[in-house]
Amino acid sequence: MFLLLGALAWGQGLPNGGVQFSQNITIPGWGTTGSAGNAGVDLMGYNPVTRMMYLADKKNIKIDVIDTHANVIVGQIPIPPASVYTTPPTGPNGVLVAVNLQQLVITDGLQSVYVWDLRAPQAQPDAYTFPTSLGTDTDGIAYDPVNQTVYVVTDNPPEYLIGINLAYKKVVAQIPLPVSSDLITWNSIDGKVYIAAEDGDGTDNNAAAGVYAYDPASGPSGSVKLVTKIGPPCPGHGIDIDPISNIAVMGCFGGTNDIGDVVVNLTTGAPLPTLTDVGGTDAVVYNPNLRRFYISGALGTATTSGCPKGTGPFTPVMGIADGVTGKLDGVVCIGGGHIVGVDPITNDVYVPVSQYPADPNSGTTGVNGVLVFRDTTAPAQAPVTQAQAALTGVAGSAATATVQMSVVGRRMHATASPVGLPTGSVAAWLTVPTTVTNEWLACAVDAANPGNLSAICSEDMLGDPLIGGTVTLSVDTGQGGIAAARGTVTGH
Repeated sequence: MFLLLGALAWGQGLPNGGVQFSQNITIPGWGTTGSAGNAGVDLMGYNPVTRMMYLADKKNIKIDVIDTHANVIVGQIPIPPASVYTTPPTGPNGVLVAVNLQQLVITDGLQSVYVWDLRAPQAQPDAYTFPTSLGTDTDGIAYDPVNQTVYVVTDNPPEYLIGINLAYKKVVAQIPLPVSSDLITWNSIDGKVYIAAEDGDGTDNNAAAGVYAYDPASGPSGSVKLVTKIGPPCPGHGIDIDPISNIAVMGCFGGTNDIGDVVVNLTTGAPLPTLTDVGGTDAVVYNPNLRRFYISGALGTATTSGCPKGTGPFTPVMGIADGVTGKLDGVVCIGGGHIVGVDPITNDVYVPVSQYPADPNSGTTGVNGVLVFRDTTAPAQAPVTQAQAALTGVAGSAATATVQMSVVGRRMHATASPVGLPTGSVAAWLTVPTTVTNEWLACAVDAANPGNLSAICSEDMLGDPLIGGTVTLSVDTGQGGIAAARGTVTGH
């Protein structure tokens, strides 16, 4: 512990934004610092219901499970055995928890997506394996709670965006992408999937790199359209979105210049000031409780932080950016690694590293594991006592609803009585952005009057609704979920 605490004594040229080192979690199966493959990891996924953090561990070819109550590793989930592969798996890559269904979704870095039901033990996960005609390297992953579909990108040509409806257990979308991409995210404001495009061919200075968007409401054959071109071109990797300001932070790495990470207003398409102090980024993760982005910049070359360099040309840092303005709030020194995860309940931030602290003279000093930082800044909004959202129909729907949210006992409780649901609706639900996650609240459809379908919604929530966020009423007419109405949260 002395070694780790001593690392905090490194002088920094930028403030730490209130983020302080807490501890290191040792991962079973990782050798001593400098051993081959240590911290060969990819994405992290968080389950706010059980407070478990999942890490794609390429060293062990397993999913490491961290209990964020105590910040200890409690188990490892092996992906299907190597015997099922003709080529050894390069993953796991993407990790995501579909919170409402309690399903753990993993991409394997080859051709497959695996899904575990966390509510009941499974000998083997559900498996979805795709032909090479849909590309290779299943990678970035995002969940759309409106249609209960998980979207996956294939990272090698021909690149595709593939949608799997988890409720119906079937592939529902195969969208050709016009450019190589890495990571993706879902936006509760407009219901679109936003794609960080890296381009990656190198012959045109990544001119096609930028932010792309796919609208699930356009149907499985809908095109992927360019939302904005952020200049200079940013080879996009991580991306996440503030669900109130509609500001996106996209991590950049590759190309001819390390320009730093880019920020864009998705409402106007206007680029905001580039985060030149943080670059070489893979993962970007948003905390709705603090309205902050955490940006893994372990492969950046900016020297403004005062952090120690590693043995290569990079100065590994984690940036903290404000979700209201997109401006940099600070940085902290990390080590070799490129991933970040967050628990918005405790505001702990998780950074897997191959070495900590970084050492420009040796790759075998310090420790490896998952660093835990505590963000000590105050929540972005005061505790909510009353909130509401007036929902009006979208995409030709006549549905309306008033969602009331208030504290009942020790939990925030939401009620609504939607009317005018689309003909044939067999199920309905609300998606509410909260201080914890995008929460999914079930409704009961009253089929007694088929000419004027209505529903009753009454559910507890994990967090407080985000004032200024967008609530969506979804319905299922037997073909999967669609958005029927939306409205903005107001209250205090």
